[in-house]
Amino acid sequence: MASRKLTPGEITSSIDKIRRKYDEYVEEYFKPSSLRNAFEARYLTALRAKVDVSSFLLAEISAIQELIAREEERIRLGPVPPPEKVQSYADKVLEENQARIAGYRDIVFNADAREEVRRLAGALTDLAGERWQSLADALAGTMYAMTSSEMLSMDSQLRSLASSDGEEAPLILNRLVVQLRKFPRSYSAIDREEREYILQVAFFLHDLLQILKRVKEVNTEISAPRQKVIEDAIASVWGIISDFRLKDLKRKRRADHRES
Repeated sequence: MASRKLTPGEITSSIDKIRRKYDEYVEEYFKPSSLRNAFEARYLTALRAKVDVSSFLLAEISAIQELIAREEERIRLGPVPPPEKVQSYADKVLEENQARIAGYRDIVFNADAREEVRRLAGALTDLAGERWQSLADALAGTMYAMTSSEMLSMDSQLRSLASSDGEEAPLILNRLVVQLRKFPRSYSAIDREEREYILQVAFFLHDLLQILKRVKEVNTEISAPRQKVIEDAIASVWGIISDFRLKDLKRKRRADHRES
């Protein structure tokens, strides 16, 4: 049987009642005021959608009364001991991933940027420091000397991916910084910029790793100290790739297609 239609006066009375009930619920049971705001938003949506206001308000009255009744029952029964927290597999993986990257420098150009992105910027910034200069010396005289077109390109990429002073965002993250400063924020745009940075860093690191391995295999005549610099760089680059889970983010090449 269909519910009776409320008169305009009853509609106004019902709305006032619901608001009072939400105020009571928020104040007495220490609930967030956003719950009352959510009702107001639902009411406006119902009006715009031209739904049956009588049915809507009766359902809302029933809902808030049920919420209050649950709180009263909870208080009557007393505190319930919290269940023993069991760490899920996903939580364990997340915790392990955070532990792996915790040792890398955190470039806090914006506290709301993803920690993975900030620490990846830190890893690239450290790579662009003394290690890069040592690599330049070790690669001198090889086909991948820093004056070669390949390494000039790699150097340009690294300068874009790393922070120039260890505090500011890398140049390639300028669009991310702009998105983080906007209000309201577009979280899809923020996520897109962060993913793009991670992808570009992965491409750079895999390209660099390939170059260093090729130098080690081909230039066997270079001195032991220079060989060690190259080997240490290989270990460092592979460490970043592994710690940030970038192993599968390689640039697609024609050779890859021929081998598959």
